[in-house]
Amino acid sequence: MGEQELENYTYEDYLDIDKTTPDNEYYELIFGHIYMMSGASRVHQDVVLNIALLFKRLQKEKQCKTVIAPFDIKLTCDTRTNVVQPDVMLFCKDDDLPCLVVEVLSPSTAHKDKTVKKELYECFGVQNYLVVDPINHYVDKFVLVNGKFHYENCYAQEDTMSIECLDTSLDVKSFFE
Repeated sequence: MGEQELENYTYEDYLDIDKTTPDNEYYELIFGHIYMMSGASRVHQDVVLNIALLFKRLQKEKQCKTVIAPFDIKLTCDTRTNVVQPDVMLFCKDDDLPCLVVEVLSPSTAHKDKTVKKELYECFGVQNYLVVDPINHYVDKFVLVNGKFHYENCYAQEDTMSIECLDTSLDVKSFFE
């Protein structure tokens, strides 16, 4: 089943829906739209786990915290409250604002990850946004500069990518092992 979208909802509507939703169903509220999420593939979850474990190993020395979905994060942007469940988040200096967000693409969520979620993370002030393609093995990296995301690069498996929050670089191939 693909992702479904409902329009013109408030945060209060989202909370009402969440109260009656079974524990195995997940929703996101982005700019008034409610997205019902479908389950992830094994490949998707393998990549999420690889990335989370990499960050988890490095987080202690930087006093950061790695969080994975399903975990609701509430972001207010342009007076609208949004609730999303990024695949991986890295919190370093602020428990409410991740310094890095990772979305691993799925066929049903790729468009949303590359558009409205990118716009939301930019508006909220997330410093780094990684969009990971688990099939083609590349990572698109966006860096916040003066309140706007700038496309840094498309990193392939043979590349090394800096992770500013952790003040380190990682081999991109480690995301896909």
